Amino acid sequence: MEGIDWQLSTISILFFTGLGWSLFYDLFTFNKPAKEQGQIRDFLFWLLSALVFIPVFFFANWGELRIYLWLSVAAGVCCYRLLFRSPVVVFLKRIKRKIKGKRGFFKL
Repeated sequence: MEGIDWQLSTISILFFTGLGWSLFYDLFTFNKPAKEQGQIRDFLFWLLSALVFIPVFFFANWGELRIYLWLSVAAGVCCYRLLFRSPVVVFLKRIKRKIKGKRGFFKL
């Protein structure tokens, strides 16, 4: 049995992984593509998520899947959705408008 400091660090790592995973989802799905491209984009999202998420689990907890780990990831996702999603979406819309604007992105 590991100490409480190890368990708390694991929970915090996976909480921040949940935050990052939600941000990655919003960034990945910001521009909704056509239906055919959407399926490819969904597949790429889950593939990239697995490539990032599985090593984090092994780093944080040596691959042991416990319920409190999934709850900490879910808490990170919920925290992002409640606190950070709307400012991020507003920021992304402003960036998109700036890029597509008549003046261009780099012009003053």
